[in-house]
Amino acid sequence: MVKYFFSSLILLFTSLSLIAQTTKTGVLVIGNTAASVAASLQSARSGAKTILLTQTPAINVDLSREDIPYLQKIQNHYKVKLKKKPGAKDSTVALDLNMRKDQYLKLIKSVIDTTKNLSLTLNTALEKIEKDGKGWEVKLKNGQKIKADVVVDATENLFITSILRVDVTKTMGNSVALNSPFDSKLYRSTVASANYGANASSAIPISIGAFLPAGVENFIIVPKSTSTMKLVSMSAGQAAGTIASYCAFFKTTTKNINVRAVQTELLTFDAQLIPLADVPENAPNFLTFQRMALSGLLKPVISKEGDRSVMKFDTIGTISSEQLRIPVREFYSRSQIWFADNKKEVMTIEDAISLFMFTATRGDELKKEIEEGWKESFQFESKFDLKRPITRKEFAILADRYLQPFNIKVDFAGNLLR
Repeated sequence: MVKYFFSSLILLFTSLSLIAQTTKTGVLVIGNTAASVAASLQSARSGAKTILLTQTPAINVDLSREDIPYLQKIQNHYKVKLKKKPGAKDSTVALDLNMRKDQYLKLIKSVIDTTKNLSLTLNTALEKIEKDGKGWEVKLKNGQKIKADVVVDATENLFITSILRVDVTKTMGNSVALNSPFDSKLYRSTVASANYGANASSAIPISIGAFLPAGVENFIIVPKSTSTMKLVSMSAGQAAGTIASYCAFFKTTTKNINVRAVQTELLTFDAQLIPLADVPENAPNFLTFQRMALSGLLKPVISKEGDRSVMKFDTIGTISSEQLRIPVREFYSRSQIWFADNKKEVMTIEDAISLFMFTATRGDELKKEIEEGWKESFQFESKFDLKRPITRKEFAILADRYLQPFNIKVDFAGNLLR
Protein backbone atom coordinates (compact mmCIF):
# COMPACT_ATOMS: atom_id res chain seq x y z
CA MET A 1 0.00 0.00 0.00
CA VAL A 2 2.88 2.37 0.88
CA LYS A 3 4.46 1.54 -2.46
CA TYR A 4 1.34 2.49 -4.36
CA PHE A 5 0.94 5.63 -2.26
CA PHE A 6 4.45 6.87 -3.13
CA SER A 7 3.93 5.88 -6.77
CA SER A 8 0.80 8.00 -6.84
CA LEU A 9 2.66 10.92 -5.33
CA ILE A 10 5.40 10.62 -7.95
CA LEU A 11 2.79 10.63 -10.73
CA LEU A 12 1.05 13.59 -9.15
CA PHE A 13 4.22 15.68 -8.88
CA THR A 14 5.24 14.68 -12.40
CA SER A 15 1.87 15.82 -13.74
CA LEU A 16 2.09 19.08 -11.82
CA SER A 17 5.57 19.64 -13.21
CA LEU A 18 4.36 19.12 -16.76
CA ILE A 19 1.46 21.49 -16.18
CA ALA A 20 3.79 24.11 -14.74
CA GLN A 21 5.93 23.94 -17.86
CA THR A 22 3.03 24.94 -20.12
CA THR A 23 1.82 28.52 -20.01
CA LYS A 24 -1.37 29.61 -21.71
CA THR A 25 -1.82 33.14 -22.97
CA GLY A 26 -4.02 35.09 -25.31
CA VAL A 27 -1.22 36.88 -27.17
CA LEU A 28 2.47 36.07 -27.51
CA VAL A 29 4.62 38.91 -28.82
CA ILE A 30 8.13 37.90 -29.89
CA GLY A 31 10.96 40.37 -30.33
CA ASN A 32 13.15 42.99 -28.67
CA THR A 33 12.19 46.02 -30.74
CA ALA A 34 10.25 49.24 -30.35
CA ALA A 35 7.39 47.51 -32.18
CA SER A 36 7.39 44.54 -29.78
CA VAL A 37 7.20 46.87 -26.77
CA ALA A 38 4.30 48.82 -28.28
CA ALA A 39 2.51 45.64 -29.40
CA SER A 40 2.71 43.91 -26.02
CA LEU A 41 1.67 46.99 -24.06
CA GLN A 42 -1.29 47.68 -26.33
CA SER A 43 -2.40 44.04 -26.35
CA ALA A 44 -2.41 43.94 -22.56
CA ARG A 45 -4.16 47.29 -22.21
CA SER A 46 -6.83 46.11 -24.63
CA GLY A 47 -7.67 43.27 -22.27
CA ALA A 48 -5.75 40.23 -23.57
CA LYS A 49 -3.41 38.21 -21.40
CA THR A 50 -0.06 38.88 -23.06
CA ILE A 51 3.52 37.61 -22.93
CA LEU A 52 6.48 39.51 -24.37
CA LEU A 53 9.21 37.00 -25.23
CA THR A 54 12.78 37.96 -26.05
CA GLN A 55 16.04 36.02 -26.28
CA THR A 56 18.03 38.89 -24.74
CA PRO A 57 18.61 39.39 -20.99
CA ALA A 58 16.95 42.84 -21.00
CA ILE A 59 14.72 45.11 -23.05
CA ASN A 60 17.16 47.04 -25.21
CA VAL A 61 15.33 48.81 -28.01
CA ASP A 62 16.25 51.77 -30.19
CA LEU A 63 13.65 54.49 -30.68
CA SER A 64 13.54 56.91 -33.57
CA ARG A 65 12.40 60.51 -33.21
CA GLU A 66 9.07 59.45 -34.66
CA ASP A 67 8.67 56.82 -31.91
CA ILE A 68 9.08 59.26 -29.02
CA PRO A 69 5.55 60.77 -29.33
CA TYR A 70 4.10 57.25 -29.02
CA LEU A 71 6.16 56.64 -25.91
CA GLN A 72 4.86 59.94 -24.53
CA LYS A 73 1.30 58.67 -24.96
CA ILE A 74 2.23 55.47 -23.14
CA GLN A 75 3.72 57.55 -20.33
CA ASN A 76 0.56 59.65 -20.11
CA HIS A 77 -1.60 56.54 -19.64
CA TYR A 78 0.90 55.27 -17.07
CA LYS A 79 0.71 58.54 -15.10
CA VAL A 80 -3.09 58.54 -15.12
CA LYS A 81 -3.11 55.01 -13.74
CA LEU A 82 -0.47 55.91 -11.15
CA LYS A 83 -2.56 58.77 -9.79
CA LYS A 84 -5.27 56.29 -8.85
CA LYS A 85 -2.89 54.49 -6.45
CA PRO A 86 -2.69 56.07 -2.97
CA GLY A 87 0.85 57.14 -2.09
CA ALA A 88 2.30 56.21 -5.48
CA LYS A 89 5.16 58.34 -6.76
CA ASP A 90 5.98 59.01 -10.38
CA SER A 91 9.66 58.22 -10.87
CA THR A 92 9.59 58.46 -14.65
CA VAL A 93 11.60 61.02 -16.56
CA ALA A 94 10.27 63.86 -18.67
CA LEU A 95 10.28 62.91 -22.32
CA ASP A 96 11.73 64.93 -25.17
CA LEU A 97 13.04 64.19 -28.65
CA ASN A 98 16.66 64.24 -27.47
CA MET A 99 16.39 62.04 -24.39
CA ARG A 100 19.06 59.44 -23.70
CA LYS A 101 18.48 55.77 -24.38
CA ASP A 102 18.95 54.77 -20.73
CA GLN A 103 16.18 57.21 -19.78
CA TYR A 104 13.54 55.86 -22.10
CA LEU A 105 14.55 52.25 -21.37
CA LYS A 106 13.95 52.96 -17.68
CA LEU A 107 10.52 54.31 -18.50
CA ILE A 108 9.67 51.33 -20.71
CA LYS A 109 10.66 48.89 -17.95
CA SER A 110 8.56 50.78 -15.39
CA VAL A 111 5.48 50.71 -17.59
CA ILE A 112 5.87 47.02 -18.47
CA ASP A 113 6.26 46.11 -14.81
CA THR A 114 3.02 47.86 -13.87
CA THR A 115 0.84 46.89 -16.82
CA LYS A 116 -1.94 44.47 -15.97
CA ASN A 117 -2.20 41.32 -18.14
CA LEU A 118 1.43 41.64 -19.31
CA SER A 119 4.32 39.36 -18.35
CA LEU A 120 7.89 39.53 -19.59
CA THR A 121 9.98 36.47 -20.46
CA LEU A 122 13.61 37.44 -20.98
CA ASN A 123 16.72 35.61 -22.14
CA THR A 124 14.78 32.61 -23.43
CA ALA A 125 15.49 31.08 -26.82
CA LEU A 126 12.75 29.66 -29.00
CA GLU A 127 13.19 26.07 -30.18
CA LYS A 128 10.04 25.37 -32.17
CA ILE A 129 6.76 27.02 -33.15
CA GLU A 130 3.83 25.19 -34.68
CA LYS A 131 0.12 25.43 -35.20
CA ASP A 132 -2.14 24.18 -32.39
CA GLY A 133 -5.72 24.30 -33.64
CA LYS A 134 -6.59 27.95 -34.27
CA GLY A 135 -3.70 29.02 -32.05
CA TRP A 136 -0.03 28.23 -31.59
CA GLU A 137 2.30 26.13 -29.47
CA VAL A 138 5.79 27.47 -28.84
CA LYS A 139 8.53 25.28 -27.38
CA LEU A 140 11.40 27.05 -25.62
CA LYS A 141 14.91 25.70 -25.19
CA ASN A 142 14.56 25.71 -21.41
CA GLY A 143 11.84 23.06 -21.70
CA GLN A 144 8.86 25.37 -21.25
CA LYS A 145 5.91 25.58 -23.60
CA ILE A 146 3.63 28.49 -24.39
CA LYS A 147 0.20 27.98 -25.87
CA ALA A 148 -1.06 31.22 -27.43
CA ASP A 149 -4.22 32.14 -29.26
CA VAL A 150 -2.31 34.67 -31.36
CA VAL A 151 1.38 35.20 -32.14
CA VAL A 152 2.89 38.54 -33.16
CA ASP A 153 6.24 38.52 -34.96
CA ALA A 154 7.83 41.81 -33.96
CA THR A 155 11.42 40.62 -34.37
CA GLU A 156 14.00 42.75 -36.14
CA ASN A 157 13.97 40.79 -39.41
CA LEU A 158 10.72 38.82 -39.05
CA PHE A 159 12.72 35.84 -37.82
CA ILE A 160 9.63 33.86 -36.74
CA THR A 161 8.01 34.43 -40.10
CA SER A 162 11.05 32.97 -41.86
CA ILE A 163 11.01 29.90 -39.57
CA LEU A 164 7.40 29.27 -40.53
CA ARG A 165 8.21 29.94 -44.20
CA VAL A 166 5.45 32.49 -44.43
CA ASP A 167 5.57 34.64 -47.56
CA VAL A 168 5.36 38.24 -46.31
CA THR A 169 4.74 39.50 -49.84
CA LYS A 170 1.33 37.84 -49.77
CA THR A 171 -0.88 39.58 -47.24
CA MET A 172 -4.61 40.11 -46.79
CA GLY A 173 -4.46 43.63 -48.19
CA ASN A 174 -2.57 45.58 -50.84
CA SER A 175 -0.36 48.57 -50.11
CA VAL A 176 -1.66 52.07 -50.65
CA ALA A 177 -0.38 54.11 -53.58
CA LEU A 178 2.37 56.26 -52.12
CA ASN A 179 1.59 59.42 -54.07
CA SER A 180 -2.20 59.09 -54.04
CA PRO A 181 -3.33 57.04 -51.01
CA PHE A 182 -6.97 58.16 -51.33
CA ASP A 183 -7.48 57.03 -54.93
CA SER A 184 -8.59 53.59 -53.73
CA LYS A 185 -10.73 52.59 -50.75
CA LEU A 186 -7.86 50.92 -48.93
CA TYR A 187 -7.25 53.90 -46.63
CA ARG A 188 -10.55 53.10 -44.90
CA SER A 189 -8.86 50.12 -43.22
CA THR A 190 -5.87 52.14 -41.98
CA VAL A 191 -4.35 51.12 -38.62
CA ALA A 192 -0.89 52.73 -38.68
CA SER A 193 1.22 55.32 -40.45
CA ALA A 194 4.49 55.44 -42.32
CA ASN A 195 6.74 58.00 -43.99
CA TYR A 196 8.07 58.00 -47.53
CA GLY A 197 9.85 60.16 -50.06
CA ALA A 198 12.87 62.41 -49.68
CA ASN A 199 14.17 62.08 -46.13
CA ALA A 200 11.01 60.09 -45.28
CA SER A 201 9.22 63.41 -44.95
CA SER A 202 5.75 62.56 -46.31
CA ALA A 203 3.17 60.60 -44.31
CA ILE A 204 0.91 57.82 -45.60
CA PRO A 205 -1.62 55.46 -43.98
CA ILE A 206 -0.99 51.70 -43.70
CA SER A 207 -3.87 49.23 -44.09
CA ILE A 208 -4.69 46.45 -41.63
CA GLY A 209 -4.14 43.82 -44.32
CA ALA A 210 -0.40 44.56 -44.36
CA PHE A 211 -0.18 42.99 -40.88
CA LEU A 212 -1.94 39.76 -41.86
CA PRO A 213 -0.04 37.17 -43.94
CA ALA A 214 -2.36 35.31 -46.28
CA GLY A 215 -3.16 31.67 -45.56
CA VAL A 216 -2.11 31.57 -41.88
CA GLU A 217 -4.58 32.28 -39.09
CA ASN A 218 -3.85 34.25 -35.94
CA PHE A 219 -0.31 35.12 -36.96
CA ILE A 220 0.44 38.83 -37.17
CA ILE A 221 3.54 40.52 -38.51
CA VAL A 222 4.87 44.03 -38.02
CA PRO A 223 5.55 45.17 -41.60
CA LYS A 224 9.12 46.15 -42.34
CA SER A 225 10.35 49.42 -43.80
CA THR A 226 11.48 49.45 -47.42
CA SER A 227 13.74 51.65 -49.51
CA THR A 228 10.81 53.96 -50.26
CA MET A 229 8.74 53.65 -47.09
CA LYS A 230 9.71 53.92 -43.43
CA LEU A 231 7.23 52.69 -40.86
CA VAL A 232 6.92 54.36 -37.49
CA SER A 233 7.84 51.33 -35.36
CA MET A 234 5.72 52.06 -32.30
CA SER A 235 2.74 53.02 -34.44
CA ALA A 236 3.00 49.69 -36.29
CA GLY A 237 3.52 47.82 -33.01
CA GLN A 238 0.48 49.44 -31.44
CA ALA A 239 -1.60 48.36 -34.43
CA ALA A 240 -0.28 44.78 -34.30
CA GLY A 241 -1.03 44.55 -30.58
CA THR A 242 -4.57 45.83 -31.05
CA ILE A 243 -5.27 43.35 -33.85
CA ALA A 244 -3.89 40.49 -31.76
CA SER A 245 -5.83 41.43 -28.64
CA TYR A 246 -9.05 41.67 -30.64
CA CYS A 247 -8.67 38.07 -31.83
CA ALA A 248 -7.67 36.79 -28.39
CA PHE A 249 -10.29 38.73 -26.44
CA PHE A 250 -13.18 37.80 -28.72
CA LYS A 251 -11.93 34.25 -29.37
CA THR A 252 -11.94 34.73 -33.12
CA THR A 253 -9.46 34.54 -35.97
CA THR A 254 -7.67 37.15 -38.04
CA LYS A 255 -9.91 36.58 -41.06
CA ASN A 256 -12.95 37.63 -38.98
CA ILE A 257 -11.57 40.91 -37.64
CA ASN A 258 -13.93 43.85 -37.34
CA VAL A 259 -11.78 46.62 -38.85
CA ARG A 260 -13.83 49.43 -37.33
CA ALA A 261 -13.58 47.87 -33.85
CA VAL A 262 -9.78 47.73 -34.15
CA GLN A 263 -9.63 51.33 -35.37
CA THR A 264 -11.91 52.49 -32.55
CA GLU A 265 -9.68 50.82 -29.97
CA LEU A 266 -6.61 52.46 -31.46
CA LEU A 267 -8.27 55.87 -31.42
CA THR A 268 -9.26 55.28 -27.80
CA PHE A 269 -5.56 54.96 -27.03
CA ASP A 270 -4.65 58.21 -28.84
CA ALA A 271 -3.47 56.72 -32.13
CA GLN A 272 -3.39 59.06 -35.12
CA LEU A 273 -4.42 56.74 -37.93
CA ILE A 274 -4.73 59.31 -40.71
CA PRO A 275 -1.83 61.77 -40.23
CA LEU A 276 -3.57 65.11 -40.83
CA ALA A 277 -1.14 68.03 -40.75
CA ASP A 278 -3.85 70.60 -40.02
CA VAL A 279 -5.57 68.63 -37.24
CA PRO A 280 -3.07 67.98 -34.41
CA GLU A 281 -3.82 65.32 -31.82
CA ASN A 282 -4.69 67.91 -29.16
CA ALA A 283 -7.17 69.67 -31.44
CA PRO A 284 -10.85 69.82 -30.47
CA ASN A 285 -12.86 67.22 -32.40
CA PHE A 286 -9.67 65.32 -33.29
CA LEU A 287 -11.57 62.00 -33.17
CA THR A 288 -14.30 63.39 -35.40
CA PHE A 289 -11.81 64.26 -38.14
CA GLN A 290 -10.14 60.85 -37.81
CA ARG A 291 -13.48 59.07 -38.16
CA MET A 292 -14.54 61.20 -41.11
CA ALA A 293 -11.21 60.74 -42.88
CA LEU A 294 -11.40 56.97 -42.34
CA SER A 295 -14.97 56.85 -43.61
CA GLY A 296 -14.19 58.62 -46.88
CA LEU A 297 -17.33 60.72 -46.81
CA LEU A 298 -14.95 63.67 -46.90
CA LYS A 299 -11.52 62.63 -48.12
CA PRO A 300 -8.34 64.36 -46.94
CA VAL A 301 -6.44 66.31 -49.56
CA ILE A 302 -2.79 66.02 -50.55
CA SER A 303 -0.83 69.20 -51.18
CA LYS A 304 2.80 69.87 -52.04
CA GLU A 305 4.97 71.85 -49.65
CA GLY A 306 8.47 71.91 -51.12
CA ASP A 307 9.56 68.30 -51.61
CA ARG A 308 6.93 67.05 -49.16
CA SER A 309 3.44 65.74 -49.81
CA VAL A 310 1.30 66.97 -46.93
CA MET A 311 -1.98 65.35 -45.95
CA LYS A 312 -4.65 67.74 -44.68
CA PHE A 313 -8.34 67.72 -43.91
CA ASP A 314 -8.66 71.29 -45.23
CA THR A 315 -10.98 72.36 -42.42
CA ILE A 316 -11.61 75.86 -43.80
CA GLY A 317 -12.41 74.72 -47.34
CA THR A 318 -15.90 74.63 -48.83
CA ILE A 319 -17.83 71.81 -50.51
CA SER A 320 -19.82 71.39 -53.69
CA SER A 321 -22.70 68.95 -53.97
CA GLU A 322 -20.84 67.18 -56.78
CA GLN A 323 -17.91 66.44 -54.43
CA LEU A 324 -20.32 64.74 -52.03
CA ARG A 325 -22.65 63.03 -54.48
CA ILE A 326 -20.72 59.80 -55.09
CA PRO A 327 -19.33 59.18 -51.57
CA VAL A 328 -22.64 59.97 -49.85
CA ARG A 329 -24.57 57.78 -52.30
CA GLU A 330 -22.22 54.88 -51.53
CA PHE A 331 -23.24 55.06 -47.89
CA TYR A 332 -26.88 56.10 -48.28
CA SER A 333 -28.41 55.11 -51.62
CA ARG A 334 -31.56 57.17 -51.15
CA SER A 335 -29.46 60.34 -51.10
CA GLN A 336 -29.23 60.23 -54.92
CA ILE A 337 -32.73 61.71 -55.02
CA TRP A 338 -31.57 64.72 -52.99
CA PHE A 339 -28.52 65.28 -55.19
CA ALA A 340 -30.66 65.10 -58.34
CA ASP A 341 -32.64 68.07 -57.07
CA ASN A 342 -29.78 69.97 -55.43
CA LYS A 343 -26.83 70.90 -57.60
CA LYS A 344 -24.75 73.41 -55.68
CA GLU A 345 -21.38 74.86 -56.60
CA VAL A 346 -20.89 75.79 -52.96
CA MET A 347 -23.10 74.18 -50.33
CA THR A 348 -24.53 76.39 -47.62
CA ILE A 349 -25.35 75.45 -44.03
CA GLU A 350 -28.98 75.24 -45.12
CA ASP A 351 -28.07 72.82 -47.95
CA ALA A 352 -26.12 70.58 -45.57
CA ILE A 353 -28.97 70.47 -43.04
CA SER A 354 -31.38 69.66 -45.87
CA LEU A 355 -29.14 66.74 -46.88
CA PHE A 356 -28.95 65.48 -43.30
CA MET A 357 -32.73 65.73 -42.89
CA PHE A 358 -33.38 63.85 -46.12
CA THR A 359 -30.73 61.13 -45.61
CA ALA A 360 -31.39 60.54 -41.91
CA THR A 361 -35.18 60.85 -42.40
CA ARG A 362 -35.49 63.70 -39.92
CA GLY A 363 -37.90 66.62 -39.84
CA ASP A 364 -37.57 70.35 -39.16
CA GLU A 365 -36.68 69.61 -35.55
CA LEU A 366 -33.18 68.74 -36.78
CA LYS A 367 -32.66 72.26 -38.09
CA LYS A 368 -33.72 73.69 -34.73
CA GLU A 369 -31.47 71.23 -32.88
CA ILE A 370 -28.43 72.25 -34.92
CA GLU A 371 -29.16 75.97 -34.53
CA GLU A 372 -29.57 75.69 -30.77
CA GLY A 373 -26.42 73.59 -30.40
CA TRP A 374 -24.26 75.59 -32.85
CA LYS A 375 -22.23 77.36 -30.16
CA GLU A 376 -22.52 75.05 -27.15
CA SER A 377 -22.90 71.45 -28.41
CA PHE A 378 -20.82 71.81 -31.57
CA GLN A 379 -18.62 74.64 -30.26
CA PHE A 380 -18.51 76.48 -33.58
CA GLU A 381 -17.04 79.97 -33.32
CA SER A 382 -18.82 81.21 -36.42
CA LYS A 383 -22.32 82.65 -36.53
CA PHE A 384 -25.21 80.35 -37.46
CA ASP A 385 -26.29 81.66 -40.86
CA LEU A 386 -28.25 79.31 -43.12
CA LYS A 387 -27.15 81.17 -46.26
CA ARG A 388 -23.43 81.08 -45.50
CA PRO A 389 -21.21 78.45 -47.22
CA ILE A 390 -20.55 75.58 -44.83
CA THR A 391 -16.90 74.75 -44.16
CA ARG A 392 -15.48 71.24 -44.36
CA LYS A 393 -14.91 71.41 -40.60
CA GLU A 394 -18.56 72.24 -39.89
CA PHE A 395 -19.84 69.63 -42.33
CA ALA A 396 -17.56 66.95 -40.88
CA ILE A 397 -18.68 67.57 -37.30
CA LEU A 398 -22.36 67.60 -38.23
CA ALA A 399 -22.10 64.58 -40.54
CA ASP A 400 -20.26 62.60 -37.87
CA ARG A 401 -23.15 63.30 -35.50
CA TYR A 402 -26.13 62.83 -37.81
CA LEU A 403 -24.95 60.47 -40.58
CA GLN A 404 -22.34 58.47 -38.62
CA PRO A 405 -20.57 56.98 -41.66
CA PHE A 406 -17.75 55.53 -39.54
CA ASN A 407 -20.27 53.18 -37.91
CA ILE A 408 -20.67 51.26 -41.17
CA LYS A 409 -18.27 48.31 -41.23
CA VAL A 410 -15.60 47.84 -43.88
CA ASP A 411 -13.54 44.88 -45.06
CA PHE A 412 -9.75 44.74 -45.35
CA ALA A 413 -9.91 46.39 -48.77
CA GLY A 414 -12.05 49.24 -47.48
CA ASN A 415 -15.30 48.12 -49.12
CA LEU A 416 -18.46 48.90 -47.15
CA LEU A 417 -20.16 45.95 -45.43
CA ARG A 418 -23.91 46.10 -44.84
